[in-house]
Formats: sequence, structure tokens, C-alpha cells
Amino acid sequence: MGYTEFGKIIRKEMIDHDENLLSIAQLLGVTTSFVSAVLTGCKSVPDNWVDELAKHYCFTGENYNKFYNAYCEAKKNVKIDVENVSMPQKRLAIQFQRKLTELNDDEINSIQKILKKEK
Repeated sequence: MGYTEFGKIIRKEMIDHDENLLSIAQLLGVTTSFVSAVLTGCKSVPDNWVDELAKHYCFTGENYNKFYNAYCEAKKNVKIDVENVSMPQKRLAIQFQRKLTELNDDEINSIQKILKKEK
């Protein structure tokens, strides 16, 4: 099986840094077989890998954007924990999940602007 775009980016960085699956597995606290399964798309990319690998490989600017887009493309599902949130927050999460496929590009851009605002 071939690599996902996410897997290709990580494999290239591993080669450039003389690393192997074992060193990345140790960095991420997982097995080498799990790393391999993620890089080939058999398993979904764990959320914490984005920050860990971006930091490890010093991804910034356009390199980070390319890496993050590859992560998003490889992501198989998204889980939102609504156990300890208010009822309005819970309703928003559920409504977003139900309506996501109906959003057009303008609506998506508007939501992204809201979410990118600094507090």
C-alpha cells in the first residue's frame, strides 16, 4: 500500500533527518506498526501528532500549511467531546456535525474567521 500525502511528508522528513520508524514511534509514544499504519492511511492520524511532528520538524509558514492540509486530508473522522460543556455548546457541536455537508464556501470561510479570532 502506498503512502498518504501526510505519510509522504513525514517519510521525506525522516529521510532528511536520518530517522527511522522506531525513532518516530519513540518520539510519539507508539509502536512502529502504528506509525506505519498511519503513514499508509490504514489508521487515522492522531490529533496530537500535528503539534508533535510540526515542532519536531520545525514546520512553519508554507511548510506547515502543506503539512496541516495533508493531515486534514488523511483524517478519517473527527471527535468532539461534549461531556463537560454547556448545553448551548453541545447543541452547536451537534448542529455543526449535522449541517457540515450543506455549508458552502462562503459560510465555511465565515466560520473559519470566527474560529481564528484571538481572544
